[in-house]
Amino acid sequence: MTDLSGRGPGAGSFYMIGFVLLAGYGVLKATAHTKLVNFASNLGGLVVFAVAGAPWWIMGLAMGAAQIAGAHLGAKLAMRIGSKVIKPLLVITSTVLALRLIWQML
Repeated sequence: MTDLSGRGPGAGSFYMIGFVLLAGYGVLKATAHTKLVNFASNLGGLVVFAVAGAPWWIMGLAMGAAQIAGAHLGAKLAMRIGSKVIKPLLVITSTVLALRLIWQML
């Protein structure tokens, strides 16, 4: 089934890069805004799937709980360690994701 919300794996990384490069936010502020935008896109996706009558409610709730736990852990890590760790992780994650997408196209 196609993801009708227009998002995909790693969308938060791309949102964060956009906030840093285009809006000039610092990494911590970009991370906070990324969480809100990612939540909004997830909510939009849920609405689209609910209208289409195809949501997997159990899977969605499990993924939502995991996302909340990951966001909580990530926010605590960002506040404790700061951008010296987040920036390299963002670059590595985005690079790996881009390489994976290129590999899938081949």
